[in-house]
Amino acid sequence: MSGEDGYATERRGRSISVQSNDSSQSMPSVASPVQYAQSCSSLMYTATPGTLKVERPVYNQVDFDSGFEPSNRPKKPVKEHVRTFFSKNCICSKEKTKEFFLHLFPCINIMRNYQFPGWLIGDMVAGLTVGIMHLPQGMAYALLAKMPPIVGLYVSFFPVLMYFFFGTSKHISIGTFAVICLMVGESVVRETGDLEALVTDSVPGGNGTNGSLTSGDSSGITSEELDNKKIEIATALTLLVGLWQITMGIFRMGFLTIYLSDALISGFTTGAACHVFTTQVKYVFGLHIPRSSEPFKIIKTYVSIFSNITKTNFAAVIISVTCILCLALVKECINARYRSRMKMPVPIELIVVVLGTLVSYLAKLHENFNVTVVGHIPTGIPAPKVPPTEHMGALIGDSFAVAIVAFSISVSMGKLLARKHDYEVTPNQELVAYGLMNIFSSFFNCFAACASLSRSLVQDNVGGRTQLAAVFSSVLILIVLLVLGPLFQTLPNAVLASIILVALKGMFLQFKDLKNLWHICKFDFAIWLVTWLAVVLLGVAMGLIIGVGFSLLTVVFRTQSPYTCLYGRVPHTDIYRDKTAYKVCKEIPGIKIFHFESALYYANAEHFRRKIFSQTGANPVTLKKARNKLEEKQKKMEEKMKKEEEKNGKVHENGDAMTQEGSVVLENCDVEEPPNDFKERTAALSFNIHHVIIDCSSVSYIDSGGVKMLSQVMSDYKEVGVAVFLAHCKRRVRKMFRKAGLHKKHEQDLLYITIHDAVIAALRSQHDLLNELKRDASVSCVHEEVTVGRRRTNSLRNRASTEAMQQIPESASDEDGDEGLKFLARRRSEPIPEDFQALTTV
Repeated sequence: MSGEDGYATERRGRSISVQSNDSSQSMPSVASPVQYAQSCSSLMYTATPGTLKVERPVYNQVDFDSGFEPSNRPKKPVKEHVRTFFSKNCICSKEKTKEFFLHLFPCINIMRNYQFPGWLIGDMVAGLTVGIMHLPQGMAYALLAKMPPIVGLYVSFFPVLMYFFFGTSKHISIGTFAVICLMVGESVVRETGDLEALVTDSVPGGNGTNGSLTSGDSSGITSEELDNKKIEIATALTLLVGLWQITMGIFRMGFLTIYLSDALISGFTTGAACHVFTTQVKYVFGLHIPRSSEPFKIIKTYVSIFSNITKTNFAAVIISVTCILCLALVKECINARYRSRMKMPVPIELIVVVLGTLVSYLAKLHENFNVTVVGHIPTGIPAPKVPPTEHMGALIGDSFAVAIVAFSISVSMGKLLARKHDYEVTPNQELVAYGLMNIFSSFFNCFAACASLSRSLVQDNVGGRTQLAAVFSSVLILIVLLVLGPLFQTLPNAVLASIILVALKGMFLQFKDLKNLWHICKFDFAIWLVTWLAVVLLGVAMGLIIGVGFSLLTVVFRTQSPYTCLYGRVPHTDIYRDKTAYKVCKEIPGIKIFHFESALYYANAEHFRRKIFSQTGANPVTLKKARNKLEEKQKKMEEKMKKEEEKNGKVHENGDAMTQEGSVVLENCDVEEPPNDFKERTAALSFNIHHVIIDCSSVSYIDSGGVKMLSQVMSDYKEVGVAVFLAHCKRRVRKMFRKAGLHKKHEQDLLYITIHDAVIAALRSQHDLLNELKRDASVSCVHEEVTVGRRRTNSLRNRASTEAMQQIPESASDEDGDEGLKFLARRRSEPIPEDFQALTTV
């Protein structure tokens, strides 16, 4: 591009000086935009180190688009999208069939790339280690779900095998998890609350849920029947969970978990841990207390515990304290401290279970000390049975909550381990895997399964490489189900409760997140706290709903009142930054650069209007009101002048009121001086700005309400003689401007590609700036040079444009012809002041 058509910027280190080129240079030939871009690139690379030279004209958006002919993004109709989708996914071919099965069964690729026998030993050790953890945790967490302990072992077997075939994570351990078990237990207790009062054969001790089972009364139900009823409700809930998950997987709805932030999940699981802890306290003290209902269930439970504290079973307390001490000491002093030196952690949970069972059997704790034990454990695998449908209507909401929470926890853990080992976890396929495993396992008396954080980390730390480790753990669980199950009938419930309480340590440590969240983000801190309080006080399901709602509400809060500021120019550069953050930035006389740091839509449109008026210090509404009052006072003054003239019989030639650009000047008038109030009103009418530039670089989206508000602001400023330019507008925003017809209501030259272009255009078109700045000597001394340079450059530009236009054929259209000639023919830019640096550094 020629020197007469632009300006040069030169940066040495951090300094950029802007000046017009010498008009005495010869007229260059017309270049295309591509040639011009290449010339600019060559200037950059041929400059000396540490120096950047850029030469280009001032671009508004119309000129830039006219010169560089932006291509429209391809836009397909809905019909074309549907046809493309079906052509890619519904064509039956050998390749498509193979791709479908490889995607549905990720285990094929995993086993195809399996490094045998190098990985086999690690998977075997990891599988057996995790299987040993499954035994006590499965039976313990079944208590949380209000199920018999054997059901927890079923959950440790069937879902694990199903995930091996369909899951994409190589390291997570599927099975029982405290939070999911608690949510399942909440639903089960709610549906069977009335039936528990009808149980006639429960006595302290025996079964894991209701004591030893004997014969029942004909007027009520037996504990075995109650357990079967609970299993039916849990399996119906699990079937619904699986249906929700597989439906979301088919429709590619894995993105829903993005609305569950890390702060929300942390606060939710910590609140759920409080519920888990509360439910196990009664087993530690050996108490039998009535079930409490939501809300404020935790408070009601502790009230019942302290009301019955005199009925404490001291044998259960001794067992609980001993187990908790053993578990905590081994986990913290051995497993955690010597983790790097041990091939596998000490299976202290299994050791405690075995020793507790043995001591209970030898000391006859149930008979002699009335200690509640697990009770009957059946052997074998249950026969498949379709879950009943009569309870599904009441469980739809609970099942959706369980489906979302289980998926979020499992995928989060899977992604964490996948990043560690450099592979990808597919959320949509994970939804399909979780859905299939829950649907399948619901036919075998299982409740909803989820990834366990502790078991997954152990499986990874002891050398597990693939989900083949899950097969080895399932083999161990199968042996227990077929042979060893009845050996644990005398296991005290206090031992299982101790295992759960110690396992909650990791969740309670999440309270430490509050300190970091407070320093990092106050909104995340509020989300964590609100979610935790809602879960603790109102219950798990209601707490999750409130947490999600509040989390989404914070997004509205952040965009409803976004940060705004005024930009200033870094001296001797084309860089503009927040002048409150960078003290070196200075405002350009007569120009206010307003930065809005959010999308502009209906919720924050009024905030945008209020902030731009207040921060620029120019409220056109106030000015218009002042003008109206001034006009009224002016009329009254004129009437008073006429009366004085008529009274004195003479005309004062110099007594006319002259109004110039919003200010009233009375010269040589004999009328008495205007009152002070009139002077104040007159002073209020004088704005010291002539342009407002809105930086739209952070405005990623604008709706019809935002466009309407922006247009209103521009109209208000236009009425008081202030022009508004928009800079850095994104394509999506400009498209909305065109749809709303903003260019029809206002000038098309209001859009500029950078703030610097808008500033130069504002100074070039506003000739009154020099008059306003005459008091400054540095401006006065360059006034004549600017005027001469403007005339010389205007003459050269007109001559260049005329010669270029003569070279364009009459048949040239927008679709053909030389791009450079069309660009020059459309150029309408005005000349640049000789010394812009002097004008902008005053």
